[in-house]
Amino acid sequence: MWLVTTVVGSLWLVAASASHVGGAIFQRTTTAVMQPLTVDHQVAALQATTITYLFGAPLYVALLMAARRRLRENRLLDAVPHTGRRDRILAGLSRAAQRFSPAHRLLSRLVEKERKHRWVLTVLPFLISFVSANLLAQFYVTRLPFSAGNAITTLGPIAMAMAIAWRDDRKGLPLLLPLMSAVGAALMIPWGQRIDGVGVLAALCGAVSSAVMVSGGKAMAHAGILLKGTGLSMVAGLLLGAPSLLLVHWTGEVVVRGAVAGLLGVAGSALYWLAQAPLHLPKRLAGALSANGPALTSVVGLVVLGQGVGLVCMVGIATILIASLLNAALTGSEDEKAAEVAKYNY
Repeated sequence: MWLVTTVVGSLWLVAASASHVGGAIFQRTTTAVMQPLTVDHQVAALQATTITYLFGAPLYVALLMAARRRLRENRLLDAVPHTGRRDRILAGLSRAAQRFSPAHRLLSRLVEKERKHRWVLTVLPFLISFVSANLLAQFYVTRLPFSAGNAITTLGPIAMAMAIAWRDDRKGLPLLLPLMSAVGAALMIPWGQRIDGVGVLAALCGAVSSAVMVSGGKAMAHAGILLKGTGLSMVAGLLLGAPSLLLVHWTGEVVVRGAVAGLLGVAGSALYWLAQAPLHLPKRLAGALSANGPALTSVVGLVVLGQGVGLVCMVGIATILIASLLNAALTGSEDEKAAEVAKYNY
């Protein structure tokens, strides 16, 4: 029985991990598929991103509507993440403004509105960062090697993980392993070669957007509306970028690449959901796999775009992979591990 349980448990983890990695590869391939169009100046970065939403958003929304009974996600209006810190800040501001009646009345109305529409503050950060990250990725990928741009972008979530570990006074492996991933990502940047400054700036902005998106995604996952929030982000990006499509010179290549990119984006989201919901991928393992972004991007750049991988870059990839494996194996409290076993047995 022990052997059977071990084998089945390993297959479960392998399937969940494979789905998560597959989703990450599909999401990165979405950007790579549209990259030749932006390099040849057939479309701008905004147009390429909007074209992807044009083909992906209707399919994603249709799948959500078809599976709404099985998803069991809350309505957007019911989205309420942890709000203790927010409530304390607003209460402090209200007390500070008590001596100034006009300011206190205005602040009281804002607090009342915020309590009625908390889904806005739940969805809005994720929505803005989702669209911004995709747009910036399509922009910097035309100016930097695909793996290098993603490596810079990944430094945002890694820095956030290190800051959280430092704040919570976890200065052992929880702080060291993200630092190791950051070193690996830095090794994937082509130092010593001519680097496009605008591309680096866009990638750094993408790092900030990615960090906000990760933070917003956690809040939305807690509120049980992550899939609906992703669909809303796609629709919002499509509406905001729709005017730019009027200037697109539509060709067969534009349509085919847009359709493929849209399908890949939706497929990536479906694989992420499969790993997180039915297969119950442990959160700490999902976090460790997410650190493999630059390594996966180098594979996509090599296969899809034909961009070579140098020796230093390979050392960076190996560093990231080792750090993520150690993170998955060595971190996590006993309570987290017990919860994972209980969820699997259930």
